[in-house]
Amino acid sequence: MKLLIAVTFCNLQPSYLNSSGIIPLFKGMVLKNNHSPMNIKDLWKILKDSQRDAVLVAAVISLIYILILWVNLAETLATWFAQYEEVQLDEVPFLLLLVALGMAWFSRRRMVELNKEIQLRALAEEKIMDLLAQNKALTRHVLKIQEAERLHLARDLHDDIGQYLLAIRLDASALNLSNKAQKANETTSLYAKRILANAVHIQEMTRALMRRLRPAPTNSQDFTTAIDILIKEWHEQQPHIHLNLNVDACSSSLTEQINITIYRFIQEALTNISKHAHAKNVSISLKSNISQHGRLLCVEIVDDGIGFKTGETSYGMGMIGMRERIDAVNGTFTAKNNLSKGVTISAQIPT
Repeated sequence: MKLLIAVTFCNLQPSYLNSSGIIPLFKGMVLKNNHSPMNIKDLWKILKDSQRDAVLVAAVISLIYILILWVNLAETLATWFAQYEEVQLDEVPFLLLLVALGMAWFSRRRMVELNKEIQLRALAEEKIMDLLAQNKALTRHVLKIQEAERLHLARDLHDDIGQYLLAIRLDASALNLSNKAQKANETTSLYAKRILANAVHIQEMTRALMRRLRPAPTNSQDFTTAIDILIKEWHEQQPHIHLNLNVDACSSSLTEQINITIYRFIQEALTNISKHAHAKNVSISLKSNISQHGRLLCVEIVDDGIGFKTGETSYGMGMIGMRERIDAVNGTFTAKNNLSKGVTISAQIPT
C-alpha cells in the first residue's frame, strides 16, 4: 500500500508540482497592499482548475496516508490475510498495483489518441477558415466585377438605346404632326401614335433599368444622398405603402465596399417588398452602434406584409445575394417573420 501511495506521488510531480501545481500555489500567496496575507477563500478563487485539482489530490492523499499510519494498515492487513493463506489474499495489494499501472497506461494511450484527434480537428478548422476567407475574397471580387458590369450596361443603355429611342420618338412625333398638317388618312396617323406610345414605353423601361443598374455610391456623402434618392424613387413607384425612414448621418470612415453593400442591400430588400410582401407599412432604420466587439453599422427593414409562409424557405435568390454581400464584409444577416405579421430583415456590419 505504501508503494502504491509513493507511485501516486511520483505521477503527480511532473505535471502538478511545477508550473501549474503546488509550487505556483505557494508563489500565489502574496501579500496585499496592507501587508496582510490573503485568506484561503480569496486564494482559492484565483487558482486555475489544474492548481485546484492538485491541491485536492494532495490533500486527499495526505489524509488517507495519515489514516493508514494511524490504524497501522499494513500490519492489520497482513494479520488478516494470513488467515486466508490458502487463497493467496496476501497478494491482493500487488494485484491492485498492477491494475493501477494498467489503468494508467490505458489512460495515457487514450490521452495520446485524444490529443491527435484534437490536432486533426484544429487543422481541419484552420483549413475551413482559410477556405472561408478565400470564399469571402472571391465574393468581394465577384461583386466588384458585377458593379463594373452594371456601370457598363447603364452607359450602353444611356448612350445607345436611349439615343435611338429618343430619335424614334422625335420621328414619330414629326410624322404625326405632318399627317395632321397635310390631313393624311387616319391609318397613318394611328400607326404614328402607336409608334410614339411604344417608344415612350420602351424609354421608360430603359430609364428604370438604368436606375436599377446605377452605380452604387463610393463615399459617405454620396452614400447618404443616394440612399435618400433610392428610397424616394421607390416610394414614388409604390405610393400606397407608408414609409418610415430613420437614417443616421454616416461617418466618413466607411469604406467603399461597405457603402456599396448597404446600398445594394436596401435596394434588394425594397424590390422584394414591392414584388412579394403586399405590405402597407415599411420601416427602414440605418444607424451606428457601439458594442463590445467595436463599432457596428446596423440596418433594419421591417414590413407588415404576408411574411414567409410556413415551411417555405426564406432564402430565395434575392435573400442569398443579400446574405453573400453581408458575409463578404464580415457582417451578420438575419431574416425572420415578425410575431404579428410581416418580415424583419437586418444586417450588422463591423466598421
